[in-house]
Amino acid sequence: MVLTQNEAGTIIENIEKDSFKIDWVNVARREILSFLKKNLADAKDKEEVFDVTIDAINRLSYEFSFIAIFREDRKYSSAVRIRVDSELINRVEDYARKMMPDMTVMMYRIPIFEEGRMFQKFLLEQRKPLVTDNIKLAQPDSVFSASISDLYDNLITKDSPLTLLLPAFKRIVPYKFAMSTHVFIEGTALGNIGVASAKELTEDDLNMLIVISETMASSLAKLGFGHNYI
Repeated sequence: MVLTQNEAGTIIENIEKDSFKIDWVNVARREILSFLKKNLADAKDKEEVFDVTIDAINRLSYEFSFIAIFREDRKYSSAVRIRVDSELINRVEDYARKMMPDMTVMMYRIPIFEEGRMFQKFLLEQRKPLVTDNIKLAQPDSVFSASISDLYDNLITKDSPLTLLLPAFKRIVPYKFAMSTHVFIEGTALGNIGVASAKELTEDDLNMLIVISETMASSLAKLGFGHNYI
């Protein structure tokens, strides 16, 4: 079962209690969540929150992970933290710079304003996590689902010259599975976190991501992030 925000909050509140047992929270995941809870409690600003959170996600050994925040009055989303193989980043940027000489992955803005497009629907119109349609779930209607090919297509604005390079991107990027969850602060989505992998991802991976996202959002809210997030 895919967790709700309240259920995710309960897990992080009780994670250090020996009596608190959940099948998918094994020893390794419990240690990561304890690390996250402890270090976010001492975070002094949003940059430290982002650092701690991406570190926690990285300890899960996914091939790609990111934290993104909305920009420009919720028209775009851009990464504030990325963990990925540097060689792959270099290859992607080399292709992209054929069309956009100054392009970098960290500075790239994902369009979330275009009518009818995937990321507008996912990030602005509903509250369900996004998963690729090859991930097996007990209740498929509890998520927003899309193919990995469509996900790649929607990363680029319709009129961008980068659309000409999509076939090349799809060849060099190895990920077949991906998932992402909102960062809700005071009931409003202000960003998202996600992971991708060439190896199969599961419902347990999604629930872990939901707990991490809820924990990060709670810390950002305490710092007043929801009032000035750009």
